[in-house]
Amino acid sequence: MAGKVLKKAVLTAAKYILLALFFIFTVFPFFWLLVSSLKGSKELYEFPVHYLPRQATLNNYREVIQMGNFGLYILNSLIIALTASCIVVLIAGMSSYILSRMEFKSKPIVFMVFMMTQMLPAAVGFAPLYILMSRLGMIDKLITVIIILVGGQIPFGTILLIGFMKGIPKALEEAALIDGCGRIKTFFRIVMPLAKSGLFSVFIFVFLACWNDVYTSVLYINSSGRKTLTVAIYSMIGKYDINWGNVAAGTLIAMLPAILLFGFMKEIFVENIAGAVKE
Repeated sequence: MAGKVLKKAVLTAAKYILLALFFIFTVFPFFWLLVSSLKGSKELYEFPVHYLPRQATLNNYREVIQMGNFGLYILNSLIIALTASCIVVLIAGMSSYILSRMEFKSKPIVFMVFMMTQMLPAAVGFAPLYILMSRLGMIDKLITVIIILVGGQIPFGTILLIGFMKGIPKALEEAALIDGCGRIKTFFRIVMPLAKSGLFSVFIFVFLACWNDVYTSVLYINSSGRKTLTVAIYSMIGKYDINWGNVAAGTLIAMLPAILLFGFMKEIFVENIAGAVKE
């Protein structure tokens, strides 16, 4: 009996130790980011390292906000992220509805192609897409970044939404069709409202992916007035010098919309990811 109690206590202690270590490794980067953003430039490079700023300052945040067109960078990021997210939600909603409801010969092939796109690294398409967009005269335009991001996120959104679409009773659609609704009207008036929780999940995923995107914007945007926030932060890394205080402050500012979005939609997000896994 004593052996069982001891074994249980050891397992419980080991579990809490592992959870504590996981918590430390997860939270420490954010803690260090915050601390670095509050330190002066000299204190950042002092040795031994101080884990708390001796004299906290907001100069890094002030310098970042006053840097160039910081408000415009945020606006560009919002335009790209919101536009791409809405387009992906609409197209992925329609494609997932077709794949979950309709039967056609090429359906397995279409689904396989969607799955394969998730297995390929994004870098595979950088060169051919850049050549294509360059020949079309689409370089240095926000719409180009939106098109590339939408094309990359549609397969993911479709795969995620198929499970939600399968969970909607077909009887509701059949009743609407009997009452005179066409297929398109039924989709927008019946299916989309019932699948709104899944659509919200896709919106969050796509918004965060587009908001945090660096490579697409760096590749296609050249002018300062069209830079996104992540590109502006990336440009703080010079060839011979890196202002880590400004980088930390800019990164924390860039994280705020994502944190707020996830905070407001946390319950919907967790509920629907569980639903997708169940399906």
